[in-house]
Amino acid sequence: MVYTAKYTDANSVYKKSGLSATECDVTANDSQLIAEAEGELELICGRKFSDANSITEYLSTKDKDILGNAQTSIQLNHFPVQSVTGFELLDASGNSIVSFSALTSVQIAAGTFQTSDYWVGVSNDPLTNTVVPNGKITLKAYTIPKGTNNVKVAYTYGYATVPTPVKNLASCLTGIRAWVNFLGGSYNRLNSYSIPQQTVDKGDFYARGTKMIELLEKEALDLLDRIGRKPRTMILATGSDR
Repeated sequence: MVYTAKYTDANSVYKKSGLSATECDVTANDSQLIAEAEGELELICGRKFSDANSITEYLSTKDKDILGNAQTSIQLNHFPVQSVTGFELLDASGNSIVSFSALTSVQIAAGTFQTSDYWVGVSNDPLTNTVVPNGKITLKAYTIPKGTNNVKVAYTYGYATVPTPVKNLASCLTGIRAWVNFLGGSYNRLNSYSIPQQTVDKGDFYARGTKMIELLEKEALDLLDRIGRKPRTMILATGSDR
């Protein structure tokens, strides 16, 4: 099955890497270098950057604070939020206690970030330099009692157009794979690949290839610092998202 690229394309990879289709066909079915690179990108960043990714989350809430105030806000795990298709409070058996109104993608695109039931928090997204819903939802008239998986939210998130830094990162990761493939090496992940010493028949290609891999790796790491990585460790604290 031919893979449909989400974040980059063959021409962008060739421009970024300096290779051509003759030297390494990044869209060949037997390599699927773009598919592997985009999979690594999502794994490192911990989220998708494509359009209208649907997800349903079950969130747990805390007990009242020391002042006796129950929780009124929840934080979704993915952003930017494009629509809220379902929002419910559940009882201990998983049955719906109350359902809140939806917030459509058309409303959000038009700059509407609230319904009669709740506000959706917004902040500036550095990838696009635009104000987007960041996933924090605050109820207007309800409080949420302590519970496990007692808040159910179905929503979509992502970008209608792939942000330029993400496209560049996908091109870099694919370009590294393309050079490793061309030089006869093996690729495991960013910062973990091997290239065997080449014979003199390759001429300047070995030196050129290793130098290009170093440059692509540095650019990829710089982009990851700006786009953000998925945390590698979980930290439990006594703070609150109220």
